[in-house]
Formats: sequence, structure tokens, C-alpha cells
Amino acid sequence: MFQRDLQRKRGANIIIVLLYLILGVYFVNFPLGFLQIPESISKFDPWIIFAGGILLFLGVINYFRVKRVQNLF
Repeated sequence: MFQRDLQRKRGANIIIVLLYLILGVYFVNFPLGFLQIPESISKFDPWIIFAGGILLFLGVINYFRVKRVQNLF
């Protein structure tokens, strides 16, 4: 039971890390334009930026949450 929960959590963490990486590359590429982004993806720019903003917001919350726990010990 514990093993399955650990594998499920690890799988979710991999997906979140991949989202961070993909959005990070997209945000860096947005002003610089070193990668050609297909038109089919470019039409979702507002939604991609929205998702990136949400992930950045969650990253800040997690940073402060971990920082607070580390200060307790």
C-alpha cells in the first residue's frame, strides 16, 4: 500500500517538474525566439502564460512553506 502511494506521488512530481521545464523554456523563448514555435501552439499563448503564472505562484508558496519548516529544526 505504502509503495503504491510513493510511486503515485513520484509520478505526479515528475509531471510537475516537466511542466516547470516546458513552461520555463517557453518563457525564455518568448522574448528571444531561439526556437520556432508552431502556429497551432502559439494561439494558446494567453493560456500558457496563465498556467506558467499559476506554477510560479505555487512555487513561491512551496518555497516559503519549506523555508518555514526548515527554520523550526
